[in-house]
Amino acid sequence: MARRHRPHVHHGRHRPAAGPGPVAAHAGAGAPGLPPVSLLGLGLRSALLGVAAGSRASLALAAPTLRDPARGAVARTVARLGVVGELVGDKLPSAPSRVVPPGPQSRALAAALGGAALARQRGRAVWLPAATAAAFSLVGTVGGAAWRGWVAQRGAPDWPAALAEDATALTLAALATRP
Repeated sequence: MARRHRPHVHHGRHRPAAGPGPVAAHAGAGAPGLPPVSLLGLGLRSALLGVAAGSRASLALAAPTLRDPARGAVARTVARLGVVGELVGDKLPSAPSRVVPPGPQSRALAAALGGAALARQRGRAVWLPAATAAAFSLVGTVGGAAWRGWVAQRGAPDWPAALAEDATALTLAALATRP
């Protein structure tokens, strides 16, 4: 009589099923209401969020918070207030340069936290999205400063350039966190 094969039992002990682990096994099973996203798609979203955070650091955490259906009204209100505060504060003459330390570092840290939030919402591992967002925050930091400097060199007023940068950062953050 032939023995029956039982793949999950070995010498009386339970042997876990083969697989890459709990995070990858649940890939795409993130927050309720958010569709799954591929690793490439998550990388692109993290890059977009990183560039947005390089321009406006508050968007790094505010954008994922505002799109997360599990977040409450208080968290969403705090996120909105943080973004509005930064959008207003950036236009003040007393605003510090974003390219002087600790500006780039704090923007990279905020972007990394935002990339991790995106990954967690989608049930993915956080390290690669966090690193991607942090790296691309430097593009937003330097690119935004270069844009504003270019406009200033031409003698144009700063506020239209700042508003254009705001619109770009808000659009990138919205694209990064869209369902």
